[in-house]
Amino acid sequence: MRVFRKCGSYAFLSGLIVILQMFCLRPVPAESKTPSTSTPLQFIYIDANVGGSSGGHSALRVGNTVYHFQYFPNGLFKLVRERWSYFRYIYNDLENRTLYMAHIDIQTPDLQTLQESLDRYYLIQEAHMARLNDLSADVKILSDLNIGNFEMSINGAGLFAFDGPADAVSLRLCPLINAAYGKTYFERKKERLNEQFLRIPITATDIKPNDISSQVYPTAIETLSIKYSENRLKWMALDTLEHAFPLRKGVLIGMDDFARPGDRNGLTKNERNKLSAYADTLKASVIRLLSSNRPDWGYPLLLANARFQAITWSLKRNRLYLLDPFPESSKSVDVKKLEGDPAVTKKLADRAWRKYWEIRRSTFAGGALDERTYNRMEEGAGRFAELENGRLNGNVIRVAYGRLMPSRPGTVPLIDVKIPKQTLTLALASARMNRETYYHQLKNCYPYDLINQNCATELIQNMNAPFQKHERVAEVLGGKIAPGEDLGFIPFRLFDLVKSRYRVIKIDVLPGYRKRMLVEQTENAGSYLQECNTLTSTLYHGSKGDTQFIFFTDDVVWIRPLYGLINGAYGLITAALGVFTLPLDGGELSVSGLEGTLYSLPEIFFFNIRKGSFDYVDEHSGSETSSLERSAPAFDRHVYP
Repeated sequence: MRVFRKCGSYAFLSGLIVILQMFCLRPVPAESKTPSTSTPLQFIYIDANVGGSSGGHSALRVGNTVYHFQYFPNGLFKLVRERWSYFRYIYNDLENRTLYMAHIDIQTPDLQTLQESLDRYYLIQEAHMARLNDLSADVKILSDLNIGNFEMSINGAGLFAFDGPADAVSLRLCPLINAAYGKTYFERKKERLNEQFLRIPITATDIKPNDISSQVYPTAIETLSIKYSENRLKWMALDTLEHAFPLRKGVLIGMDDFARPGDRNGLTKNERNKLSAYADTLKASVIRLLSSNRPDWGYPLLLANARFQAITWSLKRNRLYLLDPFPESSKSVDVKKLEGDPAVTKKLADRAWRKYWEIRRSTFAGGALDERTYNRMEEGAGRFAELENGRLNGNVIRVAYGRLMPSRPGTVPLIDVKIPKQTLTLALASARMNRETYYHQLKNCYPYDLINQNCATELIQNMNAPFQKHERVAEVLGGKIAPGEDLGFIPFRLFDLVKSRYRVIKIDVLPGYRKRMLVEQTENAGSYLQECNTLTSTLYHGSKGDTQFIFFTDDVVWIRPLYGLINGAYGLITAALGVFTLPLDGGELSVSGLEGTLYSLPEIFFFNIRKGSFDYVDEHSGSETSSLERSAPAFDRHVYP
C-alpha cells in the first residue's frame, strides 16, 4: 500500500501543488495554543479520524487519570481507566487527533466523590470480567477432562524444565529446605495437596441468575479452575524445589548478548554485591513461603526460585541474566509488518536500549534490591532484548501492555479423579451454559447503542450518578445535562453543551502531533509544499488503516473541497488499480482506495475526518509522554472508539 502511494508521478503532483499555492490562499495555521495550568476536572472532546473514530470521542480527566468508554471486540461496552500521559500519547500523538479540554470548576469534596464513583464502577466492571474469564477457564478444563486430557496450563510452570537434570545452581536451595523442615517435608506436603485435590468436587460453578449489576460487586466465588490451578501450582512449586529442576532453555535473557558498541560487558563490583544480597533475600523468601498461610503461595514460590537461579547464574558467569518477563497473552508482531517499516522497529529498539541502561544504572545506584526495583529491571531488559532481537535477526517481536512479570505458562499433569463420563459430560454442559448466561448478562449490563448508550451518553450518566440522589448535579457542576438530550449523544455536540451549561472556566486546545510539528517548522511556501501531501511529507510516513489519500485537509479550510475532490479521485484510481493486485493482497488495496474516497466526501463539504496517524512518535525529552513505553502501542494500538 505504501509502495503504491510512493510510486505516483512526483513531478505531476509537485506541479499541481505549486499551481494551488499560486492561485489559492495560504492554508490556515494549525492551532498552537499551549495548555495553561490545569484544573483537577477536565471534560475532553477528541476530534474525529478514520475508522471507528469517525464520530469523535469523549473523555473525563480527573487529576492524572482519564476515564472514557470503549466498545470492545467481545461486544462489551466498558469503562477504561488510564494515565493521562498514556491517553494523550495514544489519541493526541499516534492517532493525531486534536484534544479540546474544558476545565470545570468543582469543589474538592465533590471531585473526590466523583472519582470514587468512577473508580467503583470500574472495579465492579473488572470483577465481572474476571469472573467471565474464570467461567471460561472452567469450560476449558472440563472439556479437557471429558476427552481424557488430564493436564492443564498454569502460569509460572513454564519457567522450569521438568524433564531436565539438576545442575549446580538448581541444587542450592533443597539442602536449606531439608535443614529447615526435615527431609520428609516435601513428601508430606505434596501428599496433603494431592488429598485436597481429590476432594475438589467436579461440578460447574454455581452462579446466581441475577448477580450482575454495574453498581454492585459480584459475590465472591471460587471456581473449579481456580481451585485446580492453585492446588497444582503449589504442588509443582514444591516438586521443582525437591527435584532441583533447572530453568527452562530460553527463559534466561543474557543481556551481554545484546550489548551495543560502547556498552559495558559483565558486572561491576557494586552490581555483584547488590545481586548477591538480593539472592540471600530470595533464599529467605523461599524458606518463609513454605510455611506461609497465604492461600496463593504457589506462584510467589516458583518465581522466587526462578529469580534465585537467574541471579546465581549471573554471579557465576559474571554477566547479567534476567528472566523473560513476557506473558502468554503477548501479541506477536508479524515479520512482514516489521519489514514494512523497519525504521519504527529501530527507533523503538534504540529507545528501549536507552531506557534499559537508565533503569539498570538507577537500580544498582540505589539501596538494596527489592521485588519492585528488580522487576522493573526485568521488564526494561526484556522489552529491549525483544526489540533488539527482532531488529537484528528478523524474528517475531512480542509486545504487551502494562507491568510485565515472569509468568511463562507450562503444562502441569492432573490426577485422574476417576469420575464417570456422564458426570463430566453434565458438568461440562452446565459450565458452558453458565458461561454463556453470564456473558449475555454482561452484554445487558454493559450494552452499546450508537445513539442511546455510547461514549458520550455513558460518560454524562456516570458524571451525574453520584449527585443525582440528592439532586445536586447542577450545584456541583454548574448546570445539568441529561444523557443524550439536545443531540448530546454526538461527542462534539456534547462538548458544546458542557461549555454552555457547566461551570467552565477555560478551554485548552492540544493540536494533533502533525499540527504541532508543522508549527515548529519554518513558515514558508517550500515547507508547506513539502508537508501538505503524503508523497513528500517528512512528518507522515503512512500507517495501516489511514486509507488512500494525497492531501491533508485538517489544517486548511476554504481550499478543503478542492483537496477533497483530488483525494476522492485518487482513491478511485487506487481502487481500480487494486484489481490487478487482487491475487497478491486479497483486495486490500482496492478496499483502501474505496475507503479513501468515502472519507474524502466530507472534505468536499468543508468537513474533515481523516488526519493520518502514526505508529511511533518520540516527543522532546521532558514532555509528559517522554517516559512512556511505546512498543505495544506501535504494533497493537487499543483504540476502539
